[in-house]
Amino acid sequence: MSTQLHIGKSVQPAARAAAAEAAGAALRGVAEPALAIALSAPGYEGPELALALSHELGSIPWVGCSAPAVFAGSALMREGLVLGVISSGEAYVGVGVAGPVSRDPIHAGAAAVARALDQMPARRPGRSRTLLLFVNAASGKGAEVVRGAVREGGAGVTWAGGGAGGDNLGPAHSALYARGAAFTDNAVAAALDLPGAVGVGMRHGWRPYGPPLMVTRSCGAVTAELEYEPAFELYRRIADRQGDTVSLESFASFAMTHPLGIPQADGDHVIRDPLSVEPDGALRFVTEVPDGSLVRLMQGTPKALLLAAREAADSARQQAGASPGGALVFDCVSRYLMLGEGFAEEVESFRAALGQAPMMGCLSFGEIGALGSGVPQFHNKTAVVLALPGDGS
Repeated sequence: MSTQLHIGKSVQPAARAAAAEAAGAALRGVAEPALAIALSAPGYEGPELALALSHELGSIPWVGCSAPAVFAGSALMREGLVLGVISSGEAYVGVGVAGPVSRDPIHAGAAAVARALDQMPARRPGRSRTLLLFVNAASGKGAEVVRGAVREGGAGVTWAGGGAGGDNLGPAHSALYARGAAFTDNAVAAALDLPGAVGVGMRHGWRPYGPPLMVTRSCGAVTAELEYEPAFELYRRIADRQGDTVSLESFASFAMTHPLGIPQADGDHVIRDPLSVEPDGALRFVTEVPDGSLVRLMQGTPKALLLAAREAADSARQQAGASPGGALVFDCVSRYLMLGEGFAEEVESFRAALGQAPMMGCLSFGEIGALGSGVPQFHNKTAVVLALPGDGS
């Protein structure tokens, strides 16, 4: 029995109409729906959309999140809804929700995954287990949620997911979906057990621009000091040595192409996206930069980012088989902002590498997965491609 992703979309402005149109297309001809994934662009009230989707999906378990934009195939949508239904007569599914993240993010991540896995049978040979994880990026605690989730789920499964967001990082513009409801301060996890091999590829395309630096004072998403100096001052001075001038006014545009990278054992880097300079010269990031860690300034070019996107999709496809049953993509919103009109080429890179596989995805505020053989972490400015089992897997 093959696994297939069936996709429906809608740009209807009313939640009930959008849910009906997207679900009608996604469920058409599907005999054995196992799990639905809903990705919504701005414009819907989370609770209203959750109620409408639950009405259309009935007893089918489903999860999802809001995002600045969503896509189905090569079509990028700044408004609307994309709904994917995974069909398989041999799938096992579990869904877990836990929180509040604001009080204990590590526990929330662990508990959401534990509740999802409690609904699953023991693992068997010849099958793949995947964990999808969603967190509200406005919390600034995505890395801690993932840390707790991995403690419970381990590194021996396939991980993918992302941070929810709207047009900005405000919590009112972000929603997570599960169990027929919308959440803002919870972690949502879905466990999926399928016959065959699930593939995942994760790449970013950034390379070192400055020397290694020690984070000498940091609290959560705010890094106050690098090498015992105000973080922005040292960031600015390193750029100056490379011939680039960075001021408070130009920081946002410069940081878009010069994030920080945390070196990993295999030589790759986990990217951290700078958001702003605090009044005291500290740097605020999308999520935490651990105190005591080594970091490097990074740089990227449109060509390098596009190549990384293609490599992520290629890797996922190779693992899943010659003809994947479908693909789910989490691609950082900052890559879209950097590439501008060229982002259409990034989406096309995913689609071309995946062949004829149905593809859906969203722009995320943070991406969840493992680089190479590393431990799953919360990333920024990175592309994650999950490919479902296909022919020859």
